[in-house]
Amino acid sequence: MEGKRVLRVLIADDHGIVRDGLRLLLSTLEGVEVVGEAADGMRLPALLQEMSADLLLLDLNMPGLNRLQFIHELRQRHPRLKVLVLTANTELATVRAVLDAGVHGYLSKGEDTAELLEAIDVLRSGQHYLARSLRFMLETPHARPQEHAELLSAVELTRRERQILILVAQGRSAREIAEHFSISPLTVRKHRENLMRKLDLHSTAELAAYAVRLGVPSA
Repeated sequence: MEGKRVLRVLIADDHGIVRDGLRLLLSTLEGVEVVGEAADGMRLPALLQEMSADLLLLDLNMPGLNRLQFIHELRQRHPRLKVLVLTANTELATVRAVLDAGVHGYLSKGEDTAELLEAIDVLRSGQHYLARSLRFMLETPHARPQEHAELLSAVELTRRERQILILVAQGRSAREIAEHFSISPLTVRKHRENLMRKLDLHSTAELAAYAVRLGVPSA
């Protein structure tokens, strides 16, 4: 890539298949070189000292990683290093806290490859990047409570699923939700199952707790 120095990338993720995929993808890009990989937070600081990296692709959920403390220390020790968070965690509080800690980009692992490449280009040009699916989380801080399930969930939900998520947070039973929408309790249970599958939750209680964390009113 004439006129532009090679971008040296360090990949930090505890899943080998993710590291392999990222390394393979980045190997196809002109002017990009993967210089190292870390599978846990214990090994990462040493690698950062050993490798002269320009960009760190960082999974927040690696074992041995104290997220915010690590990011603060990272920004102090390696002020020129660009940090692009690539994680499954899209909770509003986490996104805000990590951005405030000083990372340069935040992507959900649910995004497509094209957006990852776009994010890398943006960071390379000296700007910051936030995933398109997450931008509305920060751009609509004064949304009405009944809108929170739609505004804050980065997972694609149907209109009915968002409505049911709100009522689940309020403690409504399947029968009560069914009566509210004039549908059968069996249909409500199916919607709840779909919500839990999409959000990687395993019970109605977890679903209600997730909704409350998003800011959905619980009463």
